[in-house]
Amino acid sequence: MDFIPHDKKVIKEILNTIGVESIDALFSDIPNEIKIDKLEIDDGLFESDLYNEMHKLSLKNGLYSSSFLGAGCYYHYIPSSVESILSRSEFYTSYTPYQAEASQGNLQAIYEYQTLITRLTEMDISNASMYDGSTALAEAALISTVITRNNRILILEGLHPEYLEVLKTYCWAQDIELEFCTEEEIANKINDDYASLIFQNPNFFGEIEDTGKLINQARNKTSKPLIIECMTDPTCLGILKPPGAYDIDIFVAEGQSFGIPPSFGGPGLGIYTTKKKYLRKTPGRLVGKTKELYGDKIGYILTLQTREQHIRREKAISNICTNEALMALASLIYLVSLGSKGLKKVAYNNIQKSNYVKRKIDKLNNFSVLNQKPTYNEFLIKSPNIDRFLDLCEQDNLLAPLKISIYYPEMENTALVCITEENSIEDIQLFLENAQKCV
Repeated sequence: MDFIPHDKKVIKEILNTIGVESIDALFSDIPNEIKIDKLEIDDGLFESDLYNEMHKLSLKNGLYSSSFLGAGCYYHYIPSSVESILSRSEFYTSYTPYQAEASQGNLQAIYEYQTLITRLTEMDISNASMYDGSTALAEAALISTVITRNNRILILEGLHPEYLEVLKTYCWAQDIELEFCTEEEIANKINDDYASLIFQNPNFFGEIEDTGKLINQARNKTSKPLIIECMTDPTCLGILKPPGAYDIDIFVAEGQSFGIPPSFGGPGLGIYTTKKKYLRKTPGRLVGKTKELYGDKIGYILTLQTREQHIRREKAISNICTNEALMALASLIYLVSLGSKGLKKVAYNNIQKSNYVKRKIDKLNNFSVLNQKPTYNEFLIKSPNIDRFLDLCEQDNLLAPLKISIYYPEMENTALVCITEENSIEDIQLFLENAQKCV
């Protein structure tokens, strides 16, 4: 039965009000050749039969025993507390907290998330309203042009190609010019005409950038452009210096690694942090803590909402609309469950396992590791027949590394390998045995 929440009387009143004779006339602009008379849908099933049918369909999904694929979406251990708390109806079904008096629990969760992210990154301000890492980066880029009133952005090579595509789309619509440089070219290229310098750390190829050196090269030349750092797997913050330890103006990251499963590519969580002086230029919304006017009870409110629906529409700082509160809550529970010591252990596990595999691979004949800098949990390998190696991994039910030529056609027979704490010793050994077969 069609679900139409209006009876015939109400429908007639609606049509009379808008001056249309029938519902068909209402959709007369749609060509008849693309209209569907009847959907070819099977008859309904009993609940037990429907369950069995859905189970059969789910078996078509490929279930790998282990993953060596990273490149922006990572398999990390997720404590059971994350799903348990996240599935509670008051969180799972809650909407954007417009009415503070009716949304205290949701607002407090967002506030606690912001607090934890600022402590982790040692940045002044964190919001909780970015879709994912790529759009958080694009928002940061746009904000830099608003702050500096320049429309040129300098990008250090090594940015994730998909992040770059999102950035290009945002900037194309705003007539913002993107330019690229190597580490050696920063000092010669950057000047007061740029809105920002963007770099990813660790970069797309897994290499850990010397953040202090990059910033010094830029700041010694000019102080006007903003420095924007991007990160795709922030578990490395358990071992690397936080962005707040450097002169970073805006730090953005993909929060998927913090308690969010890959789930066929989404959803993600955009982490966005910045210096206090850019508070008023922060996109999305920020939750603050306050007290009663005549009392001492704590309350939570939406302190800042730079959205087009609330202020200047097309002249707004940002057009971000949704609130990733559920994913922010997942990350909050993940970080609280692990604590600082737990996150440090995760980071050490990642760097130790990945560098162990990197050393083993580099010793094989016809294989080589291409990275020239230290790496975290990803690295580049090259082999005369990378396709055979990836096929062998697939045959052993291992989710194979990323074939880099998908993004860089000139980089033939090269793959980006990712190792996390979820890769067991047995899976790593099988991975290395497959590499040995290709020697």
